[in-house]
Amino acid sequence: MCNVRIGFLFMEKYSGIKTVNASLVLDYEYIQMLRDADRKIPNPNKIIAQGGGQENMLSTPADITICGGCRGGSKTFTLLMETLKDIKNKNFRSVLLRHEIDDLSDMVETSSTLYDDFGEYNKSKNDMRWNFYKGGFLKFSYHADTLDDFKKRFQGKQFAYIGVDEITHMEYLKFKYLITCNRNAFHIRNRFIGTCNPDPDSWVAKFIDWWIGEDGLPIPERDGRVRYCFMDGDNVSGIYWGDTREEVYEQCKDIIHAYWKPEYEQYGTPQELFIKSVTFIEAKLSDNVKLMSSDPTYLANLVNQSDEQRARDLDGNWKYKAAGDDIIKLTHMEALYRNSMQIGDGIRRVSCDAAFEGGDSLVMWLWEGWHIRDIFVCKLDSKKTVDTVKAMLEEWHVREECFTYDLNGLGQIFKGFFPNAIPFNNKEAVEEKFKYIYANLKSQAAYLFAQKIINREISIEPTLLERKFSGKGFEKVPLRQILDKERKAIRKDEDSEEKGWTIIKKIIMKKLVGHSPDFIEALLMRMIFEIKHKRKHIKGLGLI
Repeated sequence: MCNVRIGFLFMEKYSGIKTVNASLVLDYEYIQMLRDADRKIPNPNKIIAQGGGQENMLSTPADITICGGCRGGSKTFTLLMETLKDIKNKNFRSVLLRHEIDDLSDMVETSSTLYDDFGEYNKSKNDMRWNFYKGGFLKFSYHADTLDDFKKRFQGKQFAYIGVDEITHMEYLKFKYLITCNRNAFHIRNRFIGTCNPDPDSWVAKFIDWWIGEDGLPIPERDGRVRYCFMDGDNVSGIYWGDTREEVYEQCKDIIHAYWKPEYEQYGTPQELFIKSVTFIEAKLSDNVKLMSSDPTYLANLVNQSDEQRARDLDGNWKYKAAGDDIIKLTHMEALYRNSMQIGDGIRRVSCDAAFEGGDSLVMWLWEGWHIRDIFVCKLDSKKTVDTVKAMLEEWHVREECFTYDLNGLGQIFKGFFPNAIPFNNKEAVEEKFKYIYANLKSQAAYLFAQKIINREISIEPTLLERKFSGKGFEKVPLRQILDKERKAIRKDEDSEEKGWTIIKKIIMKKLVGHSPDFIEALLMRMIFEIKHKRKHIKGLGLI
């Protein structure tokens, strides 16, 4: 047994326990001694699992682990550390994912701290991976493509370890498909780890709901506790949960029996083969001694945010919202992106959020019925903007009476140049019979537009989604990501209940989205054609 001298004391380095591959396990007191020594004299070359969330993540036996909480909780680094367990196994295959390829840059750069002594990194963007000297590998990948393309890329793949950073950005169906790839034929323990910051609107929030209290904070006594589940169907609400495998099995045994075969008995019971173990682990900034000792100002960066952002990023709160729920969820947006063409009446119309040089972007959407056919974005002076809008209407073959623009603010300039257009007045009163239902025209349009999205009555040209745009607060961002973010702007103002359904104020929208939601606001203006059409009074027919 190896001993280490500390002052006049001697401490045993190894615990006497061995891993399944015969590696010696360090004594916990020795590990704590190393942590304490590193606090006194920090050494970036010493990689020691920190106590708290990081240690809990690395030691959980669960098949599926979700680690969420504060920013700065060392979640991403822990995903990289997990690979070290099997890095010397020639059959080890693993993959780490983020939403976009460009999102991986920091993770790839950090990975060299851990893996330089164990392998070589292939820098090709077509095959971003560490090839370990013993024969295994770790691949970096993304999940921003469509569900069908994602499935094609991962079809037939096998990974003993799968990690997803910011898993709240991943669709539930992609998560479920990845689970089918979490397998191997070499007796390596399969595990799936997803890390994230709190997002109350994500499927992850529903998935981990048992571990979260009514106040939105993780329940301490449930932190790291393993539960069991059977994931039926395509929605997170279809999951059967229980504290034991048997408890889950009793709820869904009819489904399991339909796929059970006697020849499976040699590998285990139905409970063992069909039911997954799951845990949630909280990550705290206070646990990340490395970060706090090297950059204590990071705490100030988190505190100097909005109430909602502080609650999520610093408190790790999964339920805090400064405004009502955003009506349009990510699942609705994904359905929109995949929806079949909703041509409707086939009439070409344009909805436009007006802006000029020096302010936000002007955004024009071309509609064909309820299908979004094209988009135009610019930042020009007032004269050039008017001329450009006229040119776009001509190019798109859109009649002036099928054009609407934001009348409030800068849009006033359009009024004299487009006399036959239908101006969109945000503050205009709604029809008399709706005055107790909607606060104003914008609120009515926003609510009805959201219902159109939810009911899958709107579609979009798929090629538009990857086009990149820049604006105040963002640069060269794909349209898909812009819309995913700006959907949060369509929320009910909880403080205006007596006025009917009221959309939140623009200042709150900007806080939630991070910039002015010009793209989504230009989209919701499309509803003016429906609202105004229904107000028309035709003699002998009344309101239609």
